[in-house]
Amino acid sequence: MKLDREMEVLLNEIPLLHHGGLLGGGGDAGAADDADLSFLIHELAAMGVVDGDDEPPAPPAADGLGFSGFMYPTKGDSPVASHPFSIANYCAHMPSLFEPLPFDAAAAAADGWESWDIRCSPPPSAPPAATPRSRCKSARRKNGGCGATAASPKKCGAAATAAAKPHGESLAGLRGFMYHVARDQHGCRFLQQRLDDGKREVDLIFAGVSRHAAQLMVDPFGNYLMQKLLAVCDAGQRMALVLTLTADPFVLVRISLNVHGTRAVQKLIESLRTREEISLVVDALRPGFLELIKDPNGNHVVQKCLQSFEADDNKAIFDAASVHCLDIGMQCHGCCVLQRCIARSRGEHREKLVAAIACNGFELAQDAYGNYVVQYVMDLKIPNANSSLAQQFEGKYIHLSMQKFSSNVVEKCLKVFKEADKAKIILELLAMPNLEQLLQHPYANYVIYSALQNSKGSLHSALTNAIRPHVELLRTSPYCKRIYSRALLKK
Repeated sequence: MKLDREMEVLLNEIPLLHHGGLLGGGGDAGAADDADLSFLIHELAAMGVVDGDDEPPAPPAADGLGFSGFMYPTKGDSPVASHPFSIANYCAHMPSLFEPLPFDAAAAAADGWESWDIRCSPPPSAPPAATPRSRCKSARRKNGGCGATAASPKKCGAAATAAAKPHGESLAGLRGFMYHVARDQHGCRFLQQRLDDGKREVDLIFAGVSRHAAQLMVDPFGNYLMQKLLAVCDAGQRMALVLTLTADPFVLVRISLNVHGTRAVQKLIESLRTREEISLVVDALRPGFLELIKDPNGNHVVQKCLQSFEADDNKAIFDAASVHCLDIGMQCHGCCVLQRCIARSRGEHREKLVAAIACNGFELAQDAYGNYVVQYVMDLKIPNANSSLAQQFEGKYIHLSMQKFSSNVVEKCLKVFKEADKAKIILELLAMPNLEQLLQHPYANYVIYSALQNSKGSLHSALTNAIRPHVELLRTSPYCKRIYSRALLKK
């Protein structure tokens, strides 16, 4: 814990080093892109970190849901520490701030990029004889400046550093520390900028963070790096990330439930290209579909699958929605997902899903969220589904009309049902002994008004004649004014 805290303190010094010109920034945008992070490496090495410390932490015991091997930031943790800049450490390493870090491209290629995520040993403490900064000072004393125009020593040192090494060499200096830099606000931004420099930089960063993809995807800052990495990595690297995230059960589900992880998983889903990748991700999400659908973060992952994949690839989602349609439809997030499932399904998947909803239509119609699902199905005007709903509602229209949510469903029935089914609704309303109760009811009066709008002929005349004896009531009751103002009733 002490080591982690010290590392957070050091990572917090990255923006201070930038502002102080110690990373080669010095206010020059071009120089800032080639920042020298040798001081950061010195500090991390001085903590006594040895080879192997960069291994991911041992997975904790499985919890009640079976989730294991995964860590979350706890409440109160701050990825950016607030300790002041260490003057003593700054002075100790000042002579070697701008020393170009050695990088052997041939040796790196021979070893393979896999070795880049192993922590390097502490660098030698003896500073070099001369640094770009000291050379720049000597040149300024002799020539009266650095180049044709006078410039500050910070800018001269930064320019010398940029000329002495290629773009990827500053990333090579982060060998073994890439994961910790990615969890810092400014370090993450630095790595995102490096991803734009070319394939070599992408390979270096991928090698440094790929093993920690699960932890970074739920990190407040690291998730942005993972989203950008998924956009620029090649097919082989993308498949490696998919295999890493789907190796352990429930890991991808738990990431999807996280407020930061849900965005990273949605980006992962957008980037998938092959059926093999899609199959791995869907199989990893399958055990948690019900929980994901009802979660404020996880439901967006399921909807992204429905939007990005073909109907056959989403078969597991459609099956889960059909089995649990009553539970899902009566939940605020679930009702939206259920409607999206109906819209994206085709053929037998759609028929099975619509039939399951229609069978539970009476319970869903009375729910605050389920009534929207029933109305959505009725708007499709599928004969079998509407016939099933009409059979369930028959004899219960008065009960449904006097409830806040189901009264909306009865109004929809009067608009989309066949004429024979509409007639059954109106006849049931007329058969009520005390029709004035419906006229004065805060919800049922809307049903009567819809019946006047959607009826014709003798049925409309019968309804009008039943309402006319209550004209005085219609004039005074606050709920009857709409019915009284109906032009058809005045005729």
